Amino acid sequence: MSLGEAEVRVASRDRPERMEGFSQALAEVVVRLSGHRDIVSDPRVVSLLEQAPRHVQQYRYLDAPDEGTSLLWVRFDVRAVEQQLLDAGLPVWSGERPALLVWLGVQDRQERRLISAGDDHDARASLESVARERGITLLFPLMDLEDQGRVSLVDVMGGFHEPLLEASRRYGPGGVLVVRVQPSGSRWQARLQLFGGDESEQWQGDGETQADAIAAVMHQLGDYLGRRLTVAGIQPDRGGIMVSVTGVESLGDYLRVQSYLADMAAVSRLRPHGVKPDRALFLVQVRGSGRDLERAALLGSTLVPDPLTTAVDGIETIGFRLLR
Repeated sequence: MSLGEAEVRVASRDRPERMEGFSQALAEVVVRLSGHRDIVSDPRVVSLLEQAPRHVQQYRYLDAPDEGTSLLWVRFDVRAVEQQLLDAGLPVWSGERPALLVWLGVQDRQERRLISAGDDHDARASLESVARERGITLLFPLMDLEDQGRVSLVDVMGGFHEPLLEASRRYGPGGVLVVRVQPSGSRWQARLQLFGGDESEQWQGDGETQADAIAAVMHQLGDYLGRRLTVAGIQPDRGGIMVSVTGVESLGDYLRVQSYLADMAAVSRLRPHGVKPDRALFLVQVRGSGRDLERAALLGSTLVPDPLTTAVDGIETIGFRLLR
């Protein structure tokens, strides 16, 4: 499901229920685009939801598993909704979203299991359901012979992260998630740890069911990414910020960096500024602040911050290094 799509349950296919369904579907999309669960209570968003039909690009009805109801599938104009949020000074998480590799270990009352890309498991389904809701891209390891030679269930459940991070390199993810799910008395407990760049964060949650516990930690992850990677409003034109990138050794490298920067949520406009023997330079207009560029890069797989001590051409400059 793309960022601008949502499915909601409606009681009938009559117009009043359809209009209400549009508003409910747009609320889901706004949460996904903003990275903030509580944003739908903001008066500025309430006003936007009232105008939901004007942003609908497509819709259709799907059969629902429950008799007497239907599923309403809606696709919205993402760029228009993002612009509405930005114009209102609200946060937006757009551009490239990091794909996170998941090492998922599950212990239930019958078995302990490490979930792979080929496994159909309730815990994986719960993770992916919340990930779609929050606009988070997940990858799962193949657990082929190469992975099996490097990683075991003990590494995941025991918190031995070095083998997991080493085995993750082959997938080139934007970050690594280590998730442990197990019973706790009559309830379920989930622990999630995120590794991105040199940073690490962890959360835990519990619930009456396995799905509830997983949802608790996944929403905490979504809230964290929303705080780190969204920008609010548009910074006034102050001449822009210079972005200096080392490690650019070919035209392919240059085009890769240019495309990556142009897709970042914090960048509203980008103009090439030149190529020097040891670096490529770009002049950018930013939404939010230059710090938003650095935060976004920490969970990406293309650039890492590379601090500079001097400005370039008298312009505030942020340094990055291109990853191979």
